[in-house]
Amino acid sequence: MSDENNGKSKISPEAAAQLVSRLIDDADFRALFQADAAKALTEIGYGTDAVPDCCDVTQLASVDELRAVQTQLEKYLSTSQSTMQVIFCFEAGKVASALR
Repeated sequence: MSDENNGKSKISPEAAAQLVSRLIDDADFRALFQADAAKALTEIGYGTDAVPDCCDVTQLASVDELRAVQTQLEKYLSTSQSTMQVIFCFEAGKVASALR
């Protein structure tokens, strides 16, 4: 992967795990992510000047929905070349289909 894509198309495995875990276990972080995704991403060490497409959600997926695909989502976020552009990664009712 070229340097121009670093930090834009995927996040570190540690940050991916922290993001998904906090979306599942931390109600305050979930609220922050829904209200200000860029600030939430900064909290986990994903520096961004603009909110990635995947964070532009109308309704954040439920804790149960995220928990059901937690391992798969963490792997996808940290390995896919276009992960942060996939618009339904965190959208309620669409997470599993976004991972296919």
